[in-house]
Amino acid sequence: MVISLLVGTPIFILLVTFAGEWHAFISFTWEQYLLLAAAGLIHLVIARYLFFNSTRIIGANPTAAITRASIVFSIILGVVLLDETVTSLQIFAALLIMFGAVLTTTEISRSTFRISTRGLLMGLGTALCSAGSATLIRPVMQEVDEIYAATFVMYLAAFVVILMLLLFFPKQRRAVVEQSRPTFLMLSAGAIFLVVGHLLRFTALKYSPVSVVQPLVATIVIFVLLFSWIINRKIDFFNWRVIAGIIMVLAGVFTIYGWFA
Repeated sequence: MVISLLVGTPIFILLVTFAGEWHAFISFTWEQYLLLAAAGLIHLVIARYLFFNSTRIIGANPTAAITRASIVFSIILGVVLLDETVTSLQIFAALLIMFGAVLTTTEISRSTFRISTRGLLMGLGTALCSAGSATLIRPVMQEVDEIYAATFVMYLAAFVVILMLLLFFPKQRRAVVEQSRPTFLMLSAGAIFLVVGHLLRFTALKYSPVSVVQPLVATIVIFVLLFSWIINRKIDFFNWRVIAGIIMVLAGVFTIYGWFA
C-alpha cells in the first residue's frame, strides 16, 4: 500500500504537469474534492486493508470469490444513489461475469465454504468499497474533463493518510525502508500499472455508468490468467473450470456491449 502510493503520487505530479491540468484544482468544487478524497480513502486505503486481511484470514481463493460481489453492489448503488437505469439483460450479463470470474479464480471445495465470518465480512467489505468508490467518482467525472487532476486528488488523499499512519507506526515505517531492492522494484512496477489502471477507470466512469464499468473491471481475471500463463507456463490454469469461467466472462462482456452500444 505504502510503496504504491509513494511511487504513484510523484507520477501524477508529472502527468498533471505535462497535461497542463493544474488549473483544475482551482475549478473543482468542494463537493467534488470531498467525493474524490472519500473515493481515495475508501478504495486505496480501506479496501486494500480489508482485502489483505481477508486474504490473510481465509486465503486468496475465497477472498477472490467474495470480492466479486462488487458487481452486485455496483448495480445496487448505481440504481439507488445515481438513478442509473438497469435492464434485466444487463443484470444477467453482470451475473455471468461475476460467476465466470469466480470460476476462474476459485477452487470449489468443502473447505471453500467453511471460512471465518470475520474474513467473509472483510471480503464483502472490500467488494462494497470497490463499488462505493466508483459510485463517488462517477458524478464528478460527469462534470469535469481533467482526468489526471481528478485521479491525483484521489491518490493525494490516500497518500496523506498513509504518511500520517507511518508517523505513528515506526514498525511499518521500518518495513518500508528496509525493503530489498528487487522487492522495491517489483512493487514500483506494480504501482505504475495501478496508476494506468486508475486513469482508465476514471475515464470509463466519465463515459459509462457504474453498473456497466464495475462488471467490466471484473474481466481482470482473464488478463491475470494470460500474464500468469506467459510468465509461468508450468502452472496449469486452463482446466475445464477456468475455460468455462472465461467463456462466461466473455459472454457477459459481449452482452453488456450489445446492450450499451
